[in-house]
Amino acid sequence: MTGDKTFLEDLQKALNHLNDPTFRPAATLCQKLGVPAAAYNWAEPLRQAIQRLQPTPSASAHSRGQRLYQVLLQRYIHNETQESTAEQLHITARHLRREQTDAVQALARLLWDYPAQPETPTDEWSAQLRQELTALQRGTPSGTSDAGETIQRVVDLLAPVQEKAGIFLRVGTLSPGLAVAVHPAGLRQLLLRILTEWSRHLPGGEIDIGAGREGEQVWIRLAGSPVAIQQMPDDPLLQELLSQFGASLRLEQSETATHLTLSLAAAPPIRILVVDDNEDLLHFYRRYVANTRYQIIPLTDGDLLLETLEAVRPDVIVLDVMLPTADGWELLTHLRQHPLGRTLPILVCSVIQEEELARALGASGYIRKPVGRQELLQALNAALAVTPTPAIPYLTEIERG
Repeated sequence: MTGDKTFLEDLQKALNHLNDPTFRPAATLCQKLGVPAAAYNWAEPLRQAIQRLQPTPSASAHSRGQRLYQVLLQRYIHNETQESTAEQLHITARHLRREQTDAVQALARLLWDYPAQPETPTDEWSAQLRQELTALQRGTPSGTSDAGETIQRVVDLLAPVQEKAGIFLRVGTLSPGLAVAVHPAGLRQLLLRILTEWSRHLPGGEIDIGAGREGEQVWIRLAGSPVAIQQMPDDPLLQELLSQFGASLRLEQSETATHLTLSLAAAPPIRILVVDDNEDLLHFYRRYVANTRYQIIPLTDGDLLLETLEAVRPDVIVLDVMLPTADGWELLTHLRQHPLGRTLPILVCSVIQEEELARALGASGYIRKPVGRQELLQALNAALAVTPTPAIPYLTEIERG
């Protein structure tokens, strides 16, 4: 590879500006990407080049090639921070920086030695994209994101870039707790794509962004002025993202502005049955889960647990073992023998330090009182992320003893 240092620097700049609609990569890089010099549509071929580094399905998940591919995927396609990527890959930030350098070099060698052809098979690209989006949805237990938080992150990312082009992004009213059934990285990429595509047709002005909920739909509305375009461009990536996430995009115009409304399915609440007689603690639990998908369903009488389980069908149970009307350990045993409770995530929450016993009896996790907000949310997230522990064979003997 001749001129490797200059080409490597040009590639790194392009990767750093992958979501910047105003950036134009060097002519040599455009040539290797199979697009005209100073082309505006260079970013998608670069994303496809990263996908070409993905090892075959038969390759080990811990192989060197898989690691380098994941670094490029998380850092540049998913637009994750170095800290987040290092955490996902279970390595230190210092180690990630070394891996990132090696990954960019591997990508540079691929582009230099095997440049992309001007035409990329659409069916193959779509299949690859669908595979990545499916993997994203499996990446978190609930596969959801907060629309308001994601909007703010996207605006923080794009605002400095857009201002250089004379476009100012402004965040309006964002209702709290707007959970949508889309992975955060997927929603972030969808919003980035909409804003960057739209900005190409807006010579300057403002884009105001707001979000709310109507029934089972969460809407994100963008108002751009002056009037920009009659319709959204026929962008394959945008259409694929909308299709995969079950989203719709509606464009309307007034005399002074263009209005875009993105509609997404609202994520259903996650019902938490809390079995505890402490009313003050229940009050704190409700405050802790405010503006999240979690919904607290209190139960102060342990004798009614199995009856309530059948009526409510909760997603998670938080169980105190010191109850005035029932013994919490026996309740845990009965839950693991009940058809509805065998695989249900159950968290034991108590001042008694008996985590080993709790897990032996089938608890999915253990929370020690007093409980803080972060501890509760982390425990709930972890309980949903793993398969609950089933009842062990000797439960009946424990119950008898």
